[in-house]
Amino acid sequence: MPEKVMFVPECYVDTALTQVLLADRLTFINHQKTISKVARVFQDQAALNNGPRFIVGLVDNDKKLGQVKYLSQFTRLFQERSGPDCRYSIYQHPAAASHFVIILNPACDTWIFEAAQAAGLDVASFGLPTALTGFLEITKKSTAVKNPSLRRLLQAIRQAQPPAYRELAGFVAEVMDENSRLWRLP
Repeated sequence: MPEKVMFVPECYVDTALTQVLLADRLTFINHQKTISKVARVFQDQAALNNGPRFIVGLVDNDKKLGQVKYLSQFTRLFQERSGPDCRYSIYQHPAAASHFVIILNPACDTWIFEAAQAAGLDVASFGLPTALTGFLEITKKSTAVKNPSLRRLLQAIRQAQPPAYRELAGFVAEVMDENSRLWRLP
């Protein structure tokens, strides 16, 4: 039931990652430019009270996260994966069981860079800078979501399936599967 699922990525590179995680499934992606706007989407959807719409936010673990009151209400659902292949946590809102937020740590662009390394991919072979600072210059631009080199890298990460990516893709698949246990949360 794709119309019952909305993904809300925080920035352009988060949107590119979300598109690849969804693996071309039909669903609604509501790109927002800041973490506070991601929180506003959750609040607006909760106010509509039109049934259990699953919302998954994708945000970076940065200093602004602690300043967003609505997101501070979420509780950890999945323990953060840690190690050289990227870190993340998945949180759920206690009063709105169909509201989830994925918090990438480090930020999405560094997360992608590390996922490529964990997958054994050479970012230079995709026409991208090999130094993190140069890579960040590419991913900070509004064109990141459609950057062909970045899209090819993300597709290669999806194909290689490093552990952190595989787990996030599994979570996304669960949200998209109406027979999943996530659909039956109280």
